[in-house]
Amino acid sequence: MVQIIQTCNFFLILIIFFSKFSYGLSDNIRLNEYSSYLSWEYAKNSNDLISLKKFFKNIDLDKMDNLLLEEIFFESVILDDWNKAEKISSILLERDNQNFSANLYKFFNSFIDDKNANLYLKEFKPNFLDSNFLDAIIIWENLNEISHKPNNCVPIICLHSGLFLVQRGESKRAQTFFERIEKEDFASYRIKELLLLNSINSNKNLAEKYLKQINNHDLNLKKFDLSYLAKHKYLLNPIENKTQGMAEVLYNISSWFFTKELYKYSAFFGKISLKLRPDFNAMKLLLTGTFEKLGYQNLGINYIDNQDDENLYYYKFLRIKLSLLEKQNMNNEFISNLTNFIREYPDKIEMKILFADKYRKLEKYKQAVKIYSEIIEEKDLPSRSNILYSRGISYERLNKWDKAERDLKEALRLNPEDAYVLNYLAYSWLDRNKNIDEALKLLKKAIEIEPRDAYIIDSLGWAYYLSNKTEESIYFLEKAVSILPDDATLNDHLGDAYWKAGRKSEALSQWKRVLILDPNFQKKSWINKKINEGL
Repeated sequence: MVQIIQTCNFFLILIIFFSKFSYGLSDNIRLNEYSSYLSWEYAKNSNDLISLKKFFKNIDLDKMDNLLLEEIFFESVILDDWNKAEKISSILLERDNQNFSANLYKFFNSFIDDKNANLYLKEFKPNFLDSNFLDAIIIWENLNEISHKPNNCVPIICLHSGLFLVQRGESKRAQTFFERIEKEDFASYRIKELLLLNSINSNKNLAEKYLKQINNHDLNLKKFDLSYLAKHKYLLNPIENKTQGMAEVLYNISSWFFTKELYKYSAFFGKISLKLRPDFNAMKLLLTGTFEKLGYQNLGINYIDNQDDENLYYYKFLRIKLSLLEKQNMNNEFISNLTNFIREYPDKIEMKILFADKYRKLEKYKQAVKIYSEIIEEKDLPSRSNILYSRGISYERLNKWDKAERDLKEALRLNPEDAYVLNYLAYSWLDRNKNIDEALKLLKKAIEIEPRDAYIIDSLGWAYYLSNKTEESIYFLEKAVSILPDDATLNDHLGDAYWKAGRKSEALSQWKRVLILDPNFQKKSWINKKINEGL
C-alpha cells in the first residue's frame, strides 16, 4: 500500500510539474534535463533526506527557470549547502537584481564576512517583508546613533533600539525602550527572556515578574532563581555584539513568517540566523517547529539532540523531540529518552502518563498497567478518570475483563460525560454479548456528545444489530463507513448487517472489501468463511 501511495504521489508531482512549467520551455531544452529536479522533488515530498541531498547535487542550475531556482535556493539553505546557496543567489541576481531572497541572503553573507553588505540593501525592495524589519537590520548594520524615540516606535524597533543601546553600554537609556515593550505584554518566550535579562540588575521586582512568567510555561524544570541567572547570564543568550543582534532580527523575521504559515521562508531566515549564532536556543526551538510543519522531522531532531538541562528551553525541547520521534516511529529512541528523563525527574506526572501511553500503543500492556497503577497512586494527579480509562483499556487487552470493567466504570463515575469512556465500556459489553440494552443507552448518550465520531456511530449501529433492529443498524453503520470508508472493522460490521437484512450481494461486497483494505485483518479466516458460507 505504501509503495502504491508513493508511486501515485510521484505521478501527481509529474502532472503538477508539467502543468506549471511546460509552458514557455525553449525548444533546445530537453525534458530529461529536468529529471534530477523531478527526482529531487519526489524525494522531498517523500521526506527522503538522503535521496534529497543526492539528487540535489545533480540539478543543472543554469537550466532552471527563476521559480524552480528559487525553490532550490531555499532548500540549499535549509540543507546547509551554503556553497550552492551562494551560487544560486548570484544566478538569481544576474537575472533580477531586485530579487528579494537572494539580496537578503547576499546581505547577511556579506555581513558575516564583514564586507560591504549595504550594496545589497540598496537593491532590495521589501515587498514581501514588513519595512520595520529592514529598519531593525539597519540598526545593527550601521551602528549609528539611535534616531527612534521610545514613545512612538513600533515594538520591533523599540526592542532592537534597546538591545543596541545595552550592547553599547547605555543601559539607562535602553530602559526607556524596554518600558515601551513591557506595556505591550507580549506572550513571546524570547521577548520575556530578553526583558528578564535586562532587568536583572536594574529592577529586581520586574525581573522576578518575568522569571515567574517563564517558569510558569514549564520551559525548564530547574526553576532558576535570579541570583543564579545573574551569575550565568549566558543561559539567556544575551546580545553582546552586532552579529548576535542581527541573528535576533532574523529570529524576529522567521517568527513573523511562521505566524503567517509561510514555513519555508521561516526556515530560510531561521537557518541564516543560526549561521550567525549557532548557540541561539530560541531560534533552534522555532526552527524545529518549522521543520515539523515542513515534514522534515529528521532535520528538526538535529537541533534538539543532546540539549543541556540548564538550557532555558530544555523541557520544551524534550517534548518536541519526543513528538518528532513518535511521528517517525522511532520507538526505541522515544523510550530511551523518556526512561532517562523519568529516572531524573520521577515526579513529572505528565511524562509518566506519556510513557504509559506509549507502552499501550506498542501493545506492551503489562508495562502500561504497571505505570498507570503507579500514576493512580499520585496525590496530585490532575485527572484520575483519564488514567483509569487508559488502564482499563490495557486490562481489557490483557483479557482481564473484571479489572478492566471496574476501571472503566469508575472512570465513568468520575466523568459521566466522557464519550470515549462511554463508547469503550459499551462496546466491550457488546463484544462479549452482554448488557446489550445498557450498552445501547450509553452509546445513545455518547453520540449526543460526539455526533461525528465514526467509531461511536459504528458502536451504536452494532448495538442495534445485536438488538435485532436491523434497519436502525444499517443506518448508523452506513454513516460510520461514509466517514471512515477505509476502516476494515466498520466495513465488516456493515457487511453483517446487510446479510441480516437479506442484502447478500452487498454483504459479500463489504466482506471482500475488508480483505482489500486490510489483507492481514485479525479476523481474516472468519471473513473468508463468511464470504464462502455467509452467516
